[in-house]
This record gives sequence, structure tokens and C-alpha cells, in this order.
Amino acid sequence: MQRKPTALAINLPRSRQGRPYDGGATKPEGKGRPMNIDRRTFFKGALLGGTAAAAGLAGCAPKAEMADTGGSDARDKERETFEAAAAPIEPASVPENWDEEAEVIVVGSGAAGINAAIRLGQAGYQVLVLERNMELNGNSKHSSVFSNMGGHKAAEERKFAYPEYPYDVDRILEYVMSCQQQTGDPELVRAMLVEGPKCIDWMNEKAGAKWVPMNPSPAGAGMLEWEGMSTPTNGINVNLIPLQLLTEQAQKDGAEVRANSNVDTLVFDGGAVVGVKVTDEEGEKFIHATNCVILCAGGMEVNRAMMAKYSATTLQGIANIATPPNGTGECIRMGQGVGADLAGYDSTGAFDGGVWWRDYDEFDTEMDCHINKDGNQVVRQPWLRINRDGNRVPYIGTSARVYPYVNDASPSSEGLCETAAIEMSQPGGKTYCIFDSKYEQLMLDNYFGQVICRKGKILADDDPFYDRVPEYLRDWHTGFNDMVEAGVIRKCDTIEELEAALGLREGVLVDNVEKWNAACAAGEDYAATYKYPKEWLLALDEPPYYGAIVGGHVFGSKCGLKVNPDMQVISTEGAPIPGLYAAWHTAGGSAGEGNPAGKPLTGVFADLGLAFVGGYMAAGGVMKKDGRTDA
Repeated sequence: MQRKPTALAINLPRSRQGRPYDGGATKPEGKGRPMNIDRRTFFKGALLGGTAAAAGLAGCAPKAEMADTGGSDARDKERETFEAAAAPIEPASVPENWDEEAEVIVVGSGAAGINAAIRLGQAGYQVLVLERNMELNGNSKHSSVFSNMGGHKAAEERKFAYPEYPYDVDRILEYVMSCQQQTGDPELVRAMLVEGPKCIDWMNEKAGAKWVPMNPSPAGAGMLEWEGMSTPTNGINVNLIPLQLLTEQAQKDGAEVRANSNVDTLVFDGGAVVGVKVTDEEGEKFIHATNCVILCAGGMEVNRAMMAKYSATTLQGIANIATPPNGTGECIRMGQGVGADLAGYDSTGAFDGGVWWRDYDEFDTEMDCHINKDGNQVVRQPWLRINRDGNRVPYIGTSARVYPYVNDASPSSEGLCETAAIEMSQPGGKTYCIFDSKYEQLMLDNYFGQVICRKGKILADDDPFYDRVPEYLRDWHTGFNDMVEAGVIRKCDTIEELEAALGLREGVLVDNVEKWNAACAAGEDYAATYKYPKEWLLALDEPPYYGAIVGGHVFGSKCGLKVNPDMQVISTEGAPIPGLYAAWHTAGGSAGEGNPAGKPLTGVFADLGLAFVGGYMAAGGVMKKDGRTDA
């Protein structure tokens, strides 16, 4: 069938250096400096960690090697660069003359910034939105569903709430706080649970949104998608057009939205934030905020130096970042520069199956970015999964509930989040997934019944949104084959060769495969917990054999500026900083402390929903301060 032509024109985002995002090809060099190579060259495995990839064992695809870290003088400079990348950004003093003025300055044009701009604009504020990139809407436009726990009109119609209906804020608060081991701020979480459902209904009724349940089941109301933006074979970049429409709505409501306007730092008069210092095409300028500044330009997940400082215990298990390289932490550092405290240490929002392309150098300043669904669906199936010590690594399905454990619950992201935490907590943060040549047909048939982003999809030629999907994401085979070709997924003729190629000590994999095949023949799993059903026990007996090393695949950091329920940024002395608000993911604390994958569901509203709700709440905090209400 011939693909239908379409007039839809979509541009990929650009990184901070102004180069197009290539799905993971632009990698940080092992010396704390960015390096530029095209995606194809990178996937050839030629420049991982700053050195050429070495050939693997006979019968195996090549395996990437680590870089030489250099001499002591070079290392001292790398350390300095690394430490500087995590340091607070000091504010600018009030200039003698301001170049411009706006009532409210919103930093960032993603879901949080645009939602805040719409709500404030409709309430009569003069809003200026500043975006550092040449294109608007940040990571939000590459996202998918608006995850939630219910309470909005569509959920009430279907009698859905998570973890159980009805939507009782007190009970759900207890559940969320239990998931966070009581480390979160209960008043902040309560505010999220109260305001989140209001945000969804407000967006549909007043902001022009079209959020509808993802599927006909009651649980579909917990994963909202923009009506008409997905197809049976296409769940990629489904919010490109919706974010454009929301941006247009913000402009209709009076907001000015500027691209290519980098906010360098806040302007602070010693007691309050009163504006921002900006660099744009015209040069440097100072813009006065007569009311406040709202920071909502993402988190710190791409900034490895910040993650090492504020999420050190989770960092060892993070293989890569699942989004374009936008969450680099500058807004958080600006907040720290005016005395802000942080919340959400050692917490992220993560899914399973981040492929370890390489081991990071100690002073790498950036995390690797490999956009979700780039062929990693294959390694996210219930294969034989072991850790370095030879122990089985549990796997939670997308239709599973952890406790009481069932493997046939309503589809949700619980399995993705729980499995991510499991993988991140293994020795060295690494899980070894082993499968054989049967994978091809099993994936095509979706034999294991996995859904959401674990299901391998092939985009139909006549899909109406064909052009919005980058070529390498149109067929799961593409990314998978690239990883095999690069030696990141090892392909070997024998289990013994695969064991050596994965760097496991002698006997660890061989013994496990023998035990696994015996269990498959007997039809009974030997795992200590979360045993596989009989039909998932498929013997490893058809070479070639494949092995991948996986860890956390992080969508967003959950550590950021500490805020109160009105989204005012809180100082290290415990008081609000006048004139400064923050929305998630620049704000932190939404997932508590020490929550490696953001339980539950990578956070109350996951990532996209969390940003929308954060922008809505920040606008509400400003309006509350000023005694204004929604139009």
C-alpha cells in the first residue's frame, strides 16, 4: 500500500547547542565536553566513550570499550568542569534601566509553561513566555498520555480511581504517602490530588484541550490522550500538534511567546526576584517582572553532574534518559542562586529497559539520551533476566499489580515503574536480558501481551500521522538492529560466547540458562517472586543468542526546587522567596525522597500530566496571592 501524502510538517527539537536532536546520536564525550556525530555514525559503535569500539569475541557482535581517562592535569580540569555544571547560578543585580517589562515572566514553553500562560492570560495578566530553544514546547510535545489517578469528569463517568474507586483524596493521599514511605510533603501531595482533576476539566472546558480516555475500559480514564492524535500503530509524538494548539490558545489569551530567548539568570534585589536577564538574537537584555517569575523549564535529568550531587544513589542505575536533551537543570540552579532549597533527592520518574550503551566516565557532565521506543521494546519482554551475581531479576508486566500480585490487572504504567526500580537497584545498576532467535516472531505477535511502550509497533504506510514520526521510530526493527550492529546488544553463536561478551564471570550465564531450560521443560518457574506463567517459559535453544544490559530509562528528575502547595519557591530558611514560583519538573518533591522510579506510576501524574498540573497550580498560586479567580 502506498503511503498517503500529508501536509503535516513537524520539526525535531534542537539541543542547547542549536543542533537537531537525533534520538540519541549526540553524545557527551568522556571528558565532560559535548561531541557532535550523526546518528548513523554513533550507532555504528565507532565513538562510544571517546574511543573506537573494539571487536568482540569470535561469533559475537562487537562490544564497545571504555575510554582512557587521560592524565592528572586533564582530570583536574574535568573535575572543575563537572563541579561547575552543578553549581548554583548567581543572580544579577537590578540594572539601572530595564529593557522591557512584563507582569508575569514564564520561563519555559512546555506543558507547564503554556498551561500557566493560558490560565494567567484568561485571568487578565500580561504574560511573557521565554523559551531558550529555537522551537517551542520542549519535551512535552514528544510525550504521550496524561496519566492520572481519577477524580475528573471522565473518570467519574466510568467510576475509575486509582488505586480504587471512589476518588477519595484522604485515602489516595495515604496510599501515595505509603508509596513514598512517608517522605513526601503531605500538604503538597494533597494539593496535587485536589487540583489535578480540576486541571484536566479546566483544560477541556476552557483551554481548548481534548483529553479523552485512552481505551474503553474504566482504567482508560487514568491514561488520557488527545482525541484523534493516536492510531493503532502510532503512539509516537502524539502531542506535537496539541502543544501547538495550546500555544496558540495562550497567544489568543494575550500571552507573548518567544523562542530562542535564553534566560541566563534571575534578577534579585536582595529580598525578591524582580526579573530575568536574557540573551536573545538582539543580545543581552534585562526584563522586569512586575509581579513574579515562574520557572518551568524542566528538571536536571540530563545534567549528570547535578544528578551525581542530588540523586547519587539512583544515578548508578540510570542507563540513559528517555527524552531529548532538554532537562539540564539551569532553572533549578538559578533558584539555588537566590537561596532556594531543594526537595525530591534521589527520586526520578523512570521506566524499565534503558539500554546501557556504555559506562559513564566519572566526570561526564551529560547523560546519554535515547528516546523511548527506539527498539528497546525487545529487551523489555519477560526473557531470562539475571544480575551480575547470577540471581534472577523480577519482571512486572504492564497488566500486573504488585500487591496483592496478579498478572491480569488493568493495563497501567505500574509495571514499567516497578520494573525500573528493580533494574536500577541491581548490582552495578545492571540487569542482563537473554533471549534467542525466536524473539522476532514473538515480538511481531506481541506474544507476551505487553502494552503501552513495551509493545513493538510498525507504523502503517497509510497512517495519517506518518510524517510526525522520525524514520528510526517507524519500525521497532530499526533501532534494535542498530543496537545489534553497534554491539550494544550482543549477538553470539553460543551461550558461552555470550557470557564472555556480556562481561559476566565464567559459569554465571551458562548455569542460569541450564536451570532456565529445565524450568521451561517442567513448566514451572523457579523465581523467588513474581513467577512467570507457564506460557512465558520459553527455552533458550535456537541460536543465535542475544544479550542486553539494561537499567533505568528516566523521563524526568523528581528533585528540584522546594515549593509549597501554592508553588511558591521555598528558601533554605523555610520561607517563600517573594516573586518566585516553580512548576514541575523544575519544582521537586512530587515523588517524595529516595523514590528511584517515582512510585506510584512514576509519580501521581507521571511526567506530562505532572507538568500540566504544575503549571496550572503555579498560575493558581499567583492568582490566590492577588485575589483573582478563573475567568
